[in-house]
Amino acid sequence: MNPINIIGIGQGKRDLTATHLALIQEADLLVGGRRQLKMFADLQGDTLLISGAIEQVIDRIKENMPDKKIVVLASGDPLFYGIGSTLSRYIDKKYLVIHANISSVSAAFAAIKEPWQDAKVVSLHGKTCQIFPFSSLTRETKIAFLTDPTMDPAYIASMLIRQELVGFRLCVLENLGAPEEKISWFDDYTRVANLKFAHPNIVILLKNGNPRKNVPHETHIGMDDDLYRHSKGLITKSEIRSITLAKLELVRKDHILWDIGSGSGSVGIEASFQIPWGQVFAVEKNQTRIGDIIHNINLFDQSNIKLLNLDFPEGSDQLKDPDRIFIGGGGSQLEKIMSTCCVRLKKLGTIVINTILIQNMETANRVLKQNGFSCEMVQIQVSRSKPMPYGDRLEPLNPVWIISGRKPQSKAEVK
Repeated sequence: MNPINIIGIGQGKRDLTATHLALIQEADLLVGGRRQLKMFADLQGDTLLISGAIEQVIDRIKENMPDKKIVVLASGDPLFYGIGSTLSRYIDKKYLVIHANISSVSAAFAAIKEPWQDAKVVSLHGKTCQIFPFSSLTRETKIAFLTDPTMDPAYIASMLIRQELVGFRLCVLENLGAPEEKISWFDDYTRVANLKFAHPNIVILLKNGNPRKNVPHETHIGMDDDLYRHSKGLITKSEIRSITLAKLELVRKDHILWDIGSGSGSVGIEASFQIPWGQVFAVEKNQTRIGDIIHNINLFDQSNIKLLNLDFPEGSDQLKDPDRIFIGGGGSQLEKIMSTCCVRLKKLGTIVINTILIQNMETANRVLKQNGFSCEMVQIQVSRSKPMPYGDRLEPLNPVWIISGRKPQSKAEVK
C-alpha cells in the first residue's frame, strides 16, 4: 500500500520546495482543487478534482492506493482547516505523509507585520446553517476570519454592527500571495457592510490601543469590594455577590441578564465574565451612581454591558427579553418592578432578588408565587474578621435575604 503525500502549497507554487515538486512530478494521481490542479496542467499523470461530495473523492483515492503514487494538493497548510484534516478522518494516519506549509492566516499576519500568537482564528467556510456567535468576540483583541463567498467582509461588518462591537480596525486582504494582492484598512468598519471584495480574502480585526491595560491581573467571582468604586458602601458585598451569582445559574454563555438597581455594577460585571456571548443590561435610576458604574465597567473592560439610567420599569421596552434577572434594588417599588420582570422573563428563566428589608422579603415571595414561579429563599449572615489589639473579632454585616424563582414552562404549570 503506497503512502499518500499531502502537500500544502502555501500561498502558491513558489512556496514549494524541490522535494515537494519532485513528489508532484512523480505522482501517478494528482488530487486537488481546480486552482491547485491548474498550476500543474502540464503533468502526464492522472488528476482527480476535489468538488462536490468528499466521500466520492475518498473512494477514488482508496481504490488507487495499492498501485499508484498519490499526491494531494492543499491550499495553505494541509492541517489548517484543510484537506489533510478531512483525509485523516477517513484513512489510517500511518498511510498519510503531511508536508506542512504557510497557512493563509500566518501569511496574512505577515503581510500586515503583526504577531499573531494571541489571535483568535474563525473559519466561516460553509457556515450557512451554523452561524458563528459574533457576541463571543467582546473580549478578543485580535481576530482573523477565513471567509467564503457568502460569509464575506460585508457580512462580518454587518454582524459587528448588529452586536455593537466597537473599537476594532478592520483589514481585508484580497488574493493574498497573488500578483493582484490587495490590502485595505478601515478605521470605520461600517463602510465595509456595503462593499464588495475579490475572493479569496481574509479579514483581520485589531482592537485599537491596549484595552487590557487597566484590567486587574486576576478576575474571579466575588472579588474584593475595594476593587470597585462605590458610594457610601452601596455595593453587593463580595460574599453575598458570590452566592447571588450561584443562584442566577448562568449556565449558557449567551444568556441575557437584567441587573435592576445596579448600584456599583458589581453583580452585572462579574456576571458578564460568565456570559461573554450574551449581554448584561445594567439599570440604575440614581444619576449619582452612574459614574461609579461607568468607571467599574471601564476598569474591567466589559463591552457586553449596556448601562441605562432609568426608573424601571420605565424604558423597559429598550431591553431584550432576559434569561436571568437580578434585582438588587427596588425599595417601595419592588412589586411594580417584579410584575414587569415576571412578564418579560423567558420561560424557565431565573429571577433573584436580594433585600435587607423584611417587607420586601414578603413582597418578593408573594409576587413570585402569584406568577406561578417555583421559589426558594435563603438568609445570609456574614461576619468579617477585624483586628483588635490582642487578636481578631468578628464584625457582622447586615443580614440579606436572597429570594430566587424559576419561571414555569407554560401557564398550565401554574397552580
